[in-house]
Amino acid sequence: MFKRILFITLIIFNVFAVNAQLNMNLVGQLAFPSHGEMSDIWGHVDATGKEYALVGTEYGTSIVDISTPSNPVEVFFSPGDTTIWRDLKVWNDHVYITNDNGGGSLKIIDMSNLPGAITAGDVYVHTGTTYPFTIAHDIYIDENGYAYVMGADNGVGGAIFLDLNTNPKVPIEKGRYNDYYLHDGMVRGDTLWGGAINDGFFVVVDVSDKANPVTLATKNTPSTFTHNCWISDDGQTLFTTDEKSNAFVASYDVSNLSNISELDRIQSSPGDLVIPHNTFVLGDYIVTSYYRDGVTIHDARDPSNLVEVGNYDTSPAFTGDGFNGCWGVYPYLPSGLIIATDIENGLFVLGPTYTPAAFLKGNVVDSVTTFALDGVQVDILSSTVSTNTNIIGDYQTGIATTGTYSVSFSKFGYETKTIANVPLSSGVTNLLNVELKALPTFTLQGKVVEAVSSTPIENAFVRIENASYNTTVQTDASGNFSIPNFVEGTYSTIITKWGNDQLCLTNQPILIANNPYTYRLHNGYYDDFRFDLGWTVLSTASSGDWEKGLPEVTTLGPVVSNPGDDSQTDCNDEAYITGNDGGQAGNDDVDDGETVLVSQCLICQLIMILIFILTDGSLMEEEVVLLMTLW
Repeated sequence: MFKRILFITLIIFNVFAVNAQLNMNLVGQLAFPSHGEMSDIWGHVDATGKEYALVGTEYGTSIVDISTPSNPVEVFFSPGDTTIWRDLKVWNDHVYITNDNGGGSLKIIDMSNLPGAITAGDVYVHTGTTYPFTIAHDIYIDENGYAYVMGADNGVGGAIFLDLNTNPKVPIEKGRYNDYYLHDGMVRGDTLWGGAINDGFFVVVDVSDKANPVTLATKNTPSTFTHNCWISDDGQTLFTTDEKSNAFVASYDVSNLSNISELDRIQSSPGDLVIPHNTFVLGDYIVTSYYRDGVTIHDARDPSNLVEVGNYDTSPAFTGDGFNGCWGVYPYLPSGLIIATDIENGLFVLGPTYTPAAFLKGNVVDSVTTFALDGVQVDILSSTVSTNTNIIGDYQTGIATTGTYSVSFSKFGYETKTIANVPLSSGVTNLLNVELKALPTFTLQGKVVEAVSSTPIENAFVRIENASYNTTVQTDASGNFSIPNFVEGTYSTIITKWGNDQLCLTNQPILIANNPYTYRLHNGYYDDFRFDLGWTVLSTASSGDWEKGLPEVTTLGPVVSNPGDDSQTDCNDEAYITGNDGGQAGNDDVDDGETVLVSQCLICQLIMILIFILTDGSLMEEEVVLLMTLW
């Protein structure tokens, strides 16, 4: 189910940017202009109770004193191999740092001297002997002092197990998990929960015997690009992220590993293509670093109904798809502060208010048959919260802000019903069941004829559509078509046949009173590629062939060389394009041959194929244009 919570507050935190926020405020910020881009973050508390942010940067690791949170101060920087992927965790006053690009193996910094000075002499390196590695993507350290180095250049990149208890500066190798590459993960007790990103699922591993780990279960995640996992405090629910555009934060019932089931999936900004990164459980909430959406907080007390209740946008200059913005977040400091890294903007110290969601759930049925209605859109008006009923008519959703709302229920073929004055209160579930009345239906009848002679047109394509409905039919020998169980409304109608012009009527009412309808097409040739009208691709090229699809923007440096959309004057978003992989010009142009697009005209096809064979495909562009016009 897709849900989005309205962000209602805008706070100016400095003179340069306006950051969207809800139940989170900026307490302090520190830029690192000499350290390059930011990556992951973790927290630490010294023996005196001072809090620190441990920040992975492009050029090393920064230790920042945040005991005065409004004035963060860097107290130590350890340079390292250049990378935009640096991960770090803490055990026994030592921070352990992985590097997934430049090398450097596992760096260890002894922080036991804090709040005194840390020096270069407090920095150590573990390279491994039985399981040597130079790079790794992630590290996790469990409550028993075992480190799990994941995504290393050893074996398939599963997890290397290190015992830190004897001497935290000299880890002891205890074993290796080598079934799947793990990009990220966490461990509680004897169970490792790992993101097998390349395989598209999370993996559950028994690590009680470090010399012989056993895979217990796997489960695909919604976008099959499983980045990170985090288990709930009671061990019954797992939360995951897929690091893909328009992907989800998802929840799963893992109480029975032989029957894992997805409970819910949610997006911070549905339809905006934003990428989620890392999610963490904090009691009844999950806190997520969400790239261009910043930091988000979701109420997860009901993991089958996740509701966003907090947000702070660390990167207001960026929206939508892209690997900018908030990389990492750490919500476990004793003070309750959240610390986060923004790739471009540095360290953020945030003050969260954890506010329970106001929940709404219920069931929707047909008012006459009492049958459950699936696919009913449920909207909390004056907000962006929207969801749909499931196959048994149930829905559940929620909102961050207490208040009285109007709730709308809509489904194609039914009268929309709006319930006013629905009270929604923090931490309370309001049950709202609804009956919808079906609209009358009729059989839509139509006829397609030639505009001048009124001769019936056989096999014309007729498509009728709106946001909730679409169907395509073809006319019979008399030019007639019919569509049963049709509902009055506003539709777009597109009609075409090769050898005739196209008719495109957008947002026109179709009513019982005007039935039957007659549509007139002029003779001619027109195709906006809504339908398949029989074009043929002939090619000797190794790449970049003509293809029908949505145009992908192609750039030459910063300049757009091919647009990322179709003509705005036709009825369809698709076109025939060569080299349609997008990206930089030259990456997918027409290579090593010719690609020719041929209409369905039989004579044209035969001539084209013959010339194509005789010339070994070496047609000039002008010849192709000429042949395409010779019908």
